[in-house]
Amino acid sequence: MFRAVAASLRRGLGAGAMVCALLLSGPAAAASVTRTRDICPVQRAMLQIETKTLAAAVAELSRKTKCPVLMDEGLLRGGNSIAVAGVYTPREALIRLLGNAELDVIETVQGLAVMPLSYRAAHRMDHAERM
Repeated sequence: MFRAVAASLRRGLGAGAMVCALLLSGPAAAASVTRTRDICPVQRAMLQIETKTLAAAVAELSRKTKCPVLMDEGLLRGGNSIAVAGVYTPREALIRLLGNAELDVIETVQGLAVMPLSYRAAHRMDHAERM
């Protein structure tokens, strides 16, 4: 490709030929770009997780689905999960397991991220004894 551009410049075809050569080579360059595979599987799987502490339930879900769950430990403190039994994607199962409208589950390339949606949920880990 570079030889063709250099030859067209020597012949005096100018920038127009060079733009055409670059546009024609675009898909070839794009084919060499690699995409990182998502860590979490998107397919549904049969899951059965009993009611237990949130930390234990989230760890079990992560182990069974091979999908890391990224969240602040303070969001798990003192809570119990809701039982999950059925066919779910990892995201669907985590939403059901948390059973909390104040938390949002977001799919990322690193796994599932749990984010607080309200001030109360965001500051659940704040305790007076830590101040």
